[in-house]
Amino acid sequence: MSVSKTFSPILAAILAAILSAALASCVSTPSASDADVAKPLDGDATTVQAAEPGSTKASASLDAELDALVAKARDAIDANHLSEGIKFYISALAKATNGGRRSRADEITGTLNAIGARLTIEPHESWLEPDGSQKSGSTRQAARGDGIQPAVYLYESYGYAKSAVPDAFIRFEFVSNGGKLVASVATDAKGLANTSIGAIDAAGSDAVVRAYPIFTSEGYSYAFRSVFRDFSYVAPPNLAVVAALERTPAGYSTNPRVLDAVGQSLKPLGVEVAPYNGVLAPSGFEAAFAGDVRALASLAGAVKAGYFALVYVEVAAPTRMEYGGKVYNIYIANAKATLRIVRADGTVVFAEAKDGVRGQGGTEQASIDDCLVKVRDELSAIISGESAAIRKALAE
Repeated sequence: MSVSKTFSPILAAILAAILSAALASCVSTPSASDADVAKPLDGDATTVQAAEPGSTKASASLDAELDALVAKARDAIDANHLSEGIKFYISALAKATNGGRRSRADEITGTLNAIGARLTIEPHESWLEPDGSQKSGSTRQAARGDGIQPAVYLYESYGYAKSAVPDAFIRFEFVSNGGKLVASVATDAKGLANTSIGAIDAAGSDAVVRAYPIFTSEGYSYAFRSVFRDFSYVAPPNLAVVAALERTPAGYSTNPRVLDAVGQSLKPLGVEVAPYNGVLAPSGFEAAFAGDVRALASLAGAVKAGYFALVYVEVAAPTRMEYGGKVYNIYIANAKATLRIVRADGTVVFAEAKDGVRGQGGTEQASIDDCLVKVRDELSAIISGESAAIRKALAE
C-alpha cells in the first residue's frame, strides 16, 4: 500500500510530460492545405508549389494524359487515319499549353509541323489546262455563281506516293478582293472539298480565293496555313470594242460618223477603246447587238475585249418642209439611235435609245449629214450624262 502511494506522483508527472509534448507537436506543424493557401502561383512561388506533393501528383497525371493522347495519335496515323491522329495531337497540344508544359507543347507542335510538310493541296481537274497548268476563273461568272468554283484535293505524300486525307476541313477565304462563299468544307473519301462563291464585292477587279486545311478538336483548332492553294479570278479586260452600224436611205455606211464620238466619250470613264476596223456585215452586227457571244467574239477578232459599245443608227428618208400649204426647199431627216454597252458574255451594262433626232439641209444628203451630226452629239451627251451609272455598271 505504501509503495502504491510513492509511485503515483511519479506516474502523474510522466503522463503530464507526454501530454505536453504531444500538444506542442500539433501546434507547430502546418497542414498541407495551409501550405497550399500560403503560396500563390506567381513568381518563384510556382517553383515551390511544383515541388509539393499535390502538384507532383497533378504533373504526373498530366504527363500520363499527354502520353496517352500522343500514343492514340500515333496509333491512328499508323492505321492511316491521319485526321483522327491530328485531332489527338491538337488535344494534347491544348492540354500541354494550358498546363504550362512548354517543352511538351513545343514537341507536339514540331510533330504537327512535320505532318504539315507531308500535306499537299492540289486543284480539281476542272482547274487544269491541257498542259497541266492551273487556269483562272472569271470574276463576272463567279459573281453570278457560274463558272468554275474553288475545289481541292487534300493528300498526304510519301515520296512518290500519296493518299487522300478524308474527314479534314478545308478553309476557303478571300485573300484579294472580297465576297461571300462557304468558308469551311469537309473532305470526302477522296480528299475532295469544294466551295461555292455567292458574290464578289468588286466583280470589275481581280480576286483570289485561298484554300488551306484546318483541324479542330475539343474547341481548339490548328491551321496548316503554309499548305494552301490559290484560285485566281480575273476581271474582264478594261477594253471596249466600239462598233457602229449606220443605215441611211442610200444603204449602210462603210465609215460610221458616230464611231469616234462614242469612243472619245467612253475614255473619260477609264475604258480603253478599240474602234472596230472593218466593214460590218449587218447580220453579224445585229447578232452581236442582241448579245450573241460568238458574234461578239467575231467583232473582237484578236483583240482581248471585255466590253463592246454598239451603236445602231437608222436614218429615215428625208422629206421637204411644208408650212402653211407652202413647200420649202428645205429637207428634214429624222433618225433613231440606240447605244448598247455589253460585256463579252453578252450581258448588258448600259442601254439607251434616242428617237426623233432631227437634221435639216438644202438637199436630201445635206439633211442626212446634219442628222448624223446631231446623232453624234446626242450620243455624246447621253454617255456624259449617264457617266456615273455607266462607270458603276462597268465595275460590277
